[in-house]
Amino acid sequence: MSNAVTRLNNYFQSRQATHSVSWSEQLSGPKHQRKWTMQVKAFGELLGTGTADTKSVAKEKAAEEALVALGIIQSE
Repeated sequence: MSNAVTRLNNYFQSRQATHSVSWSEQLSGPKHQRKWTMQVKAFGELLGTGTADTKSVAKEKAAEEALVALGIIQSE
């Protein structure tokens, strides 16, 4: 698990709210050039979206965006 994903999970675990977090994924593009888009929501609110060539990198990007939205880290 990536650093941002771990931090996001730890944030919600510390608040006993892991059940409120959900991830969705979408795969698009031609077979030779796939793109993954991952979204993370908490309590039904979209917190982050990430798009990349791999699912894990897209999830990391979405988690980073969520951490910024929650005020845990600052945008770079």
